[in-house]
Amino acid sequence: MGNRQIVVISGKTCTGKTGLAKLLEKEFGFYALRTRDVLAVTDDESLTREELAAREREQDELTNSDWVTKALQARLLGLPPDQPVVVDYVTSPEQVYAFRRAFAENLVHVHLWANTETLVERYQGTEGKDAPPFESINRLIDDTHIRTLKNDADVRIYTTRSDARDTLVRVAARLHLFTSPEVRCVDVLIGGQFGSEGKGNVVSYLAREYNVLVRVGGPNAGHTVASVKGEYTYHHLPSGARDVTARLLLGPGMTIELRGLLKEIADCEISADRLFIDPQATIIDDQDIETEQQRLVGTIASTGSGSGAATARRILDRGNGKVRLARDVFELEPYVGTEGNYHGCTADRLEEAYRNCHSILLEGTQGSGLSLFHGIYPYVTSRDTNVAGCLAEAGISPSRVRKILMVIRPMPIRVGDPDGDTGETSGPLKHPTTFTDIAQEAGLDAEILNKAEKTSTTKRNRRVGWFDWDQFRRACALNAPTDVVLTFADYLIAANRNARRFEQLHPDTIQFIEEIERVSQAPVSLINTRFARDNDGSNDLRSLIDRRNWTARAHVKDS
Repeated sequence: MGNRQIVVISGKTCTGKTGLAKLLEKEFGFYALRTRDVLAVTDDESLTREELAAREREQDELTNSDWVTKALQARLLGLPPDQPVVVDYVTSPEQVYAFRRAFAENLVHVHLWANTETLVERYQGTEGKDAPPFESINRLIDDTHIRTLKNDADVRIYTTRSDARDTLVRVAARLHLFTSPEVRCVDVLIGGQFGSEGKGNVVSYLAREYNVLVRVGGPNAGHTVASVKGEYTYHHLPSGARDVTARLLLGPGMTIELRGLLKEIADCEISADRLFIDPQATIIDDQDIETEQQRLVGTIASTGSGSGAATARRILDRGNGKVRLARDVFELEPYVGTEGNYHGCTADRLEEAYRNCHSILLEGTQGSGLSLFHGIYPYVTSRDTNVAGCLAEAGISPSRVRKILMVIRPMPIRVGDPDGDTGETSGPLKHPTTFTDIAQEAGLDAEILNKAEKTSTTKRNRRVGWFDWDQFRRACALNAPTDVVLTFADYLIAANRNARRFEQLHPDTIQFIEEIERVSQAPVSLINTRFARDNDGSNDLRSLIDRRNWTARAHVKDS
């Protein structure tokens, strides 16, 4: 028997037994044994309630009330040894006693009850007013049996003021099915500057260690990844999605450009059993893109993707039916589900992951310095890009977080200023420089560097500055990283491109890293030595020096 949970449910007809059994099956992976199936002859679904009651009385007399127990014992032979089981209906104390004899302390007896008015109302609502009277079909009528079942029950729930999901919550808590807040299995990766820190390649490298990858943000953030399959820029899907087999979750805070997302799904050959989109994610409409193109591109060099306008419209247009969410889009139904069966509700999928001790990687968007609330307004994006904001968008409690990885580059960038002679800017850089100056100091090819440094989404030229220690410390204060990731180490000196171990880095780079660690009070655990473009002729995609003393694999448990 082991530790398999066996749940049996008793109660009058229409107290909610079937609904509870179905939800335990759907939400927690229980095997559901339906007494109707045991009573029915082969493929006979036409039995009336009266016929079922008569057949049950007959089986009780013939088997000393252990016919359900024997049926379950036969089914257990074909089930995984740890899969829990729910029996949707037992009608007598003798049936419960038979289960207790067979399964002892592994048995949990749940008794549901409701007032007569509620039961009749529910019955008429499902069967119609022309159905036989409730009293004639209710199989639990003996008052002595009712009192005995009530007293025997491990869990007793009054369902007049509870629907099926309310009942599920209360029963699941008694069965200890909910995960303790102490289970920390979420690692978060965010940008520490103004975006374009190289998060995509880092996520792609780490992704192989995780069971679940979660993305927040919108198509205004492009994360470019180089892998054996070639270079690819992700705007919606988690970075590296095409190179791993992990589950992919798009949280309710996502803003989705439908055509772009569907193209990514097709490009990366993502199947519906891997991708789960929360029904409440926001759809960007053409008018959102037009609004940003007209109002923001020429003033703060916004990407004009429509993410901010869609979010603003979601707030302002509440109640008028003009806002589309993922649940409203037919093309997304394979990844979202339908009302009452939202298989893409990410909170549910995350709860499954917690319960199975699966490792989760949350990929943040843009960078800390672009936060709507903590960046230099108005040169900010449309959301909070720090850890707290990313967790909120994904629906993850801070108590679930294990590691916070903050990605920085030695020379932070901003998107280029708006075109024309308007005098507008994309935002300040404290110590501005040029990629030509960086190339000259590092010993890199200036032409190649200037050609490579374009934004992933709009392909605009970037502005660049020398490292800003004050801005870095503010990002540390906002995010409290457990680990820092340094990218583009070759921008410090070209020789770093050839480093495969920490000690092979240039001494000045090691000194810079040591100072980063002092200011952040966190180790620099990953160092990106170059962008591993597969067209550089080397066929060597190794670009990360991994100094971590941890791995996400330690959290993986077979489910």
